[in-house]
Amino acid sequence: MKPVTVNVIDSVYTQYQEEARRNGTKTSELIRDAMTYYLTEKLEKRHTLDSWKPVTLGGMKSDYADNGNREELLDDRY
Repeated sequence: MKPVTVNVIDSVYTQYQEEARRNGTKTSELIRDAMTYYLTEKLEKRHTLDSWKPVTLGGMKSDYADNGNREELLDDRY
């Protein structure tokens, strides 16, 4: 493990201290867990195809869905 110095906002660090006290763990362990969570949930997942959501472009217009104007859209080659 590598020791790292990080500047944190006092109120955020206080929240980590309080949560660590409630869970009976060390603040540094909680921060390490948070860093690991950030890596796995934010950085590694943002570039996978599985994380992409399908795009809804809306329904099909009824004029094109019922084939009533097919001859108008296609020329004599079809």
